[in-house]
Amino acid sequence: MSPTGTSPEGQDGQPDTRPFLCIPYWTAPIAAGGSWDSGHDRPLPESVVSYACAAVHVGPYVPGEPLEVSVDVHNSGGGNSDQIATVAVFWADPTVGFAKPIFLGATIVPVPPNPISPVSATTQKMTLMMPATAPEHVCLLVRVSHPQDIPGSVCDPINDRHWAQRNLMAVHAMVGTPVLMPLMAANPFTQGKTFELGIGPVDERRARLVAEEFQTEPGRILAKLRLLNEDGTAASEEGRQVRVPIQLGPLEQRRFQMMIEIDSELPAGQSAAVEALLLDIDNNRLPVGSLGVVLLPP
Repeated sequence: MSPTGTSPEGQDGQPDTRPFLCIPYWTAPIAAGGSWDSGHDRPLPESVVSYACAAVHVGPYVPGEPLEVSVDVHNSGGGNSDQIATVAVFWADPTVGFAKPIFLGATIVPVPPNPISPVSATTQKMTLMMPATAPEHVCLLVRVSHPQDIPGSVCDPINDRHWAQRNLMAVHAMVGTPVLMPLMAANPFTQGKTFELGIGPVDERRARLVAEEFQTEPGRILAKLRLLNEDGTAASEEGRQVRVPIQLGPLEQRRFQMMIEIDSELPAGQSAAVEALLLDIDNNRLPVGSLGVVLLPP
């Protein structure tokens, strides 16, 4: 089968030279006998950290200051010539699910077909101006497109190979001082749906991968979690894991707060991680949004 899921030849008998683009989440096998991210494995495998795409390279972020971003793009399609792909960058408040991300900038990049190796093309470094009114933490969403390889209309980095996200926040935590993180749950679809919003600790593999992002070792602390409404009232009970059902209308966004309270101090050089997931209850609990929070020592 060709990367487009059709026969290697088009209907007129000619080779299929259309691009098959993706923003790759991994470049080495994640399981025995596996391969790199060619874009075929969507939804993203459960072992992939969906909120930390390694192909999205981001410089230091300060509201009101320029932000440098570059993006790797892979083309598993056929042909023997470069395809000119367009890469667009968006931002949003910390969110699980993207309904109305804000456009930040775009560029083009020539991407040669490469169905046999994980080597990608990288955009030029884009210098994008963040507004001074942006919050302390933001999510970045990127999209790749081509006239012959068009993304879906839903902003869906977990299920659509044309989209990817950097949605990993870092906060300092200490015993006795709960961390409050703003969190938005967004319905990316144009019809109302029932979702489950959940927060909980990450597994050992995710803890290790997230710790590598911050050049730390994964810690073994426990945390008590709770979801609050935007006004500070309780949206859930306190627990090690929290799950609440929510109804969201078409492209609706609802603000929450995530409260995290650690049980013991994090030693210097260690980190712990918590993740938030938005599951589509109407579609077999398919994940449609994710966000990671890294807890660092004071």
